[in-house]
Amino acid sequence: MFLKAWDIIKKNYVDPQKIDADKAIFEATRGLLKSLDDPYSDLLSEKQKKIFEEDLAGSFGGVGFEIGFRKGFLTVIAPLEGTPAERAGLKAGDKILKINGEETENMSLEEAVSKIRGQPGTKVVLTIMRDEWLEPKDFEITREIINIPVIKTKFISPNIGYIKINTFGAKTYSEFIKAHNSLKNQGAQKFILDLRNNPGGFLEVAIKMSEIFLPRGKIVLKEVIRNEGTKTILSEGPGNLISEKIVILINKGSASASEIFAGALRDNLGTKLIGEKSYGKGSVQQTFNLNGNLLKLTIAYWLTPQGTKIEGNGLKPDIEVKDNEETKEDEVLNKAVEVIGNL
Repeated sequence: MFLKAWDIIKKNYVDPQKIDADKAIFEATRGLLKSLDDPYSDLLSEKQKKIFEEDLAGSFGGVGFEIGFRKGFLTVIAPLEGTPAERAGLKAGDKILKINGEETENMSLEEAVSKIRGQPGTKVVLTIMRDEWLEPKDFEITREIINIPVIKTKFISPNIGYIKINTFGAKTYSEFIKAHNSLKNQGAQKFILDLRNNPGGFLEVAIKMSEIFLPRGKIVLKEVIRNEGTKTILSEGPGNLISEKIVILINKGSASASEIFAGALRDNLGTKLIGEKSYGKGSVQQTFNLNGNLLKLTIAYWLTPQGTKIEGNGLKPDIEVKDNEETKEDEVLNKAVEVIGNL
């Protein structure tokens, strides 16, 4: 059928100069991947490949959020703290219907990212729909250099250390150790780990972070891989914080590596998750070089140690709390302080 269609086009299309064999092959190959109905499998051009390969710890001109596809819609996974997206009022779960007036329905993720990013100081208009709205709204946002912060901390009297983990990047492990030790020296005996709006990062960092709390031999996560069955990833330790009293904050902006870390601690240690259900991004992509382009294909799913599939499901909090946007109070954090105070 494909070859017949191509033959008909070549013989009958009104404008033969528009017939481009290389472009046709590229789009046909992308069509193969789109037939999987998997938002994380795609074919990237050389330009899109550069965007994909930008490191989490790097900086770039953009608006400061993580995006992905959810139920067919380009969706804000998490606005990053202190960025133009957060200041503009964008929320996790917002649907991006248009970018500069262009419909996002048939865009790949990397195409959307390339259109949103740009030179600092320039503007991008995003047409946003939120579940509780009756009609979409336009947000004009000025791009900035986005330097992704790693860790934020504060001491909550009399003995609680608060650590916000914004990403699971190259510096997260060392910054977390420093933050934890600093709060300990200030008198912290209990800890609130805030993973809200943390879109994830590197799998190996999530594993390494889990190993701070889980002794050698404990299950960190499971991977379901085609033709290999279920592979179990065990902690290498040291697990020296296994006795630490902690709770973890999550919301619908907590995704990927965040969900692995939170699931590992809950399933092994009974750590309470407080907030809203997480995003549900639990799949592994492998990349293949294809004539200078990059084929990105989902090759595995992640499960929590007790076998909960993260992809499409997310993690349900043990204590569900929603922030009231009409107040300046952080209801989720307040609840966490109350809960950990009784541990």
